Amino acid sequence: MRTRDAVIEYQKALDNAGTLIKDLDIVDPVSALYLEFEATNGSTSNKGNFISDVITKIEVVDGSQVLYGVNLSVLEALHLYKTGKVPTLFPSEWPSGTQRHGCLLMFGRRLWDREYAQDFTRYRNPQLKITSNLNVIRDNTSNTGFVSGGLKATIVAKVMEDVTKPGKYLRAKEIDSFTSASSGDKRVELLYDYPYRMLLLRAYLSGSDIDEQITDFKLTCDTDKFIPFDRKVKQLDAEVLPWGYGMLKHDMFFGSGDSIRLLFNKEPFCMVYAQTPGTPRMFNLTAQWSSLLSEVEVYAHDGTLDSTDRKVTAIEMGHALHATLPVAFGELDKPDSWFDPKPFKKIEAVLTQAVGSAACQVVLEQDVPVGY
Repeated sequence: MRTRDAVIEYQKALDNAGTLIKDLDIVDPVSALYLEFEATNGSTSNKGNFISDVITKIEVVDGSQVLYGVNLSVLEALHLYKTGKVPTLFPSEWPSGTQRHGCLLMFGRRLWDREYAQDFTRYRNPQLKITSNLNVIRDNTSNTGFVSGGLKATIVAKVMEDVTKPGKYLRAKEIDSFTSASSGDKRVELLYDYPYRMLLLRAYLSGSDIDEQITDFKLTCDTDKFIPFDRKVKQLDAEVLPWGYGMLKHDMFFGSGDSIRLLFNKEPFCMVYAQTPGTPRMFNLTAQWSSLLSEVEVYAHDGTLDSTDRKVTAIEMGHALHATLPVAFGELDKPDSWFDPKPFKKIEAVLTQAVGSAACQVVLEQDVPVGY
């Protein structure tokens, strides 16, 4: 096998709010698309506002048919759970600072998977669609958001030559998105056409763990005729910790008394150091949990509290990236162990809600044939 990188776009300017559409007219099998996004912060700051938030939809389509469809937060989480490594994540809150996030949209079990890949020659009009909205968290016309017109995208196809054309690929697709209620079960009907490799749950609310919003997670087939799992989210999260733990560099901008948004939801841990020359500071990081570094105390050299926002760099560690939980079906490398939904007429994910206002998503990764 011979591999090559086909650069489709390099730092292509994206609309503040709009959709970039690129034809995928590659004739050789594609193992993955590498997607990288870069943006510039306003001149004052850009607190708790990540590139992951503003890339709201990434789709590979053929006409009206969605071949792959998630947002950037979910795609970054999938990169972590499929590779065991944190993708390129450089969040920044600094005035006029640069943020850069990059990850792989993989059509296989891993990069350069010969058995599972995408063959775009099997479709009539395959396209990549990237939807952006710089105003999701904060207005881009202010000095405390992203700079208008500063969002850029790089797109690279990871191409395999001299290989047998693939007959199948792995499709990740958002099945449902909703805002959690403070109680009751949310039932999400799943697809029953192709085998399940992974089910991903996201439940994000600043200041709450994923298992506080959704306490129980159940998969039921034909009204409990067969129940693949019925578990506490807290236990499921603990089981996947070994292959979901990660570390990244996070440039923060804060003073004493601030709370800082983190990318890891569960058991985050930060080590920080000041970046401003001539102003040494001591930090007391009292509380680190639930996607937050809070109750921060910053002391000047004379022992007085310093509430002035200053540049700080942190090494952020933790798990449950973007408040996500993966559930694997069988052995992730062995297709014959994945869950086959075809014997059943109805399959539902049942989510027990306990905290309202969380942004929730249910995403399914399936073993799908290439073409139609």
